[in-house]
Amino acid sequence: MTESSGVVHDIDANDVVELRFELRQPDWQDAFRGRAQVPQGVKARLLGLLGPLILVAAVLILTGNGLAAGATFCGMLLGLPLRRGVVAARQARAGAPLGPWTATVADSGEGIRFAGTDMEVRRGWGSLGGYVETAAGFVLLNPAPHRMVVLYLPKRALSPAGIDRLREMLDRRLHRYGRSAVRH
Repeated sequence: MTESSGVVHDIDANDVVELRFELRQPDWQDAFRGRAQVPQGVKARLLGLLGPLILVAAVLILTGNGLAAGATFCGMLLGLPLRRGVVAARQARAGAPLGPWTATVADSGEGIRFAGTDMEVRRGWGSLGGYVETAAGFVLLNPAPHRMVVLYLPKRALSPAGIDRLREMLDRRLHRYGRSAVRH
């Protein structure tokens, strides 16, 4: 499949899927939403609460006002979705000069090659911990305990048949987290 801008491409040669695309802010937001679908252990949840709890305790100690501490905690909770958008915008700005990107996903032991204009990264299947499929893309993650976003592959860079081939390849090689696949 090709598109006039040259950012959409997929091939099937010896179980290889190739994507050419540019990562945008909505892609990063989708990647972070997909990452949020992955279950976390108790230790990771407690560590995630440690910073906010220390801040609330500091506000309570310094002000002696429980209402101020409660307002601080509520403000942090309300700010979490905003933070995801701010981080996504930062990632998109940082990656823009490095793109457009080409991702080559091979069903063989080679794994995934991700290349921009001035860089190239290769990840073997064993270095990945799983993936999440969202309505707009595939989010590849590090292994536990961190499960951070390694790579985002937007579906817009593939034909419907390419999406199915990539999903089948990822299912053979990686654990799928989150809801069942989003079919188009």
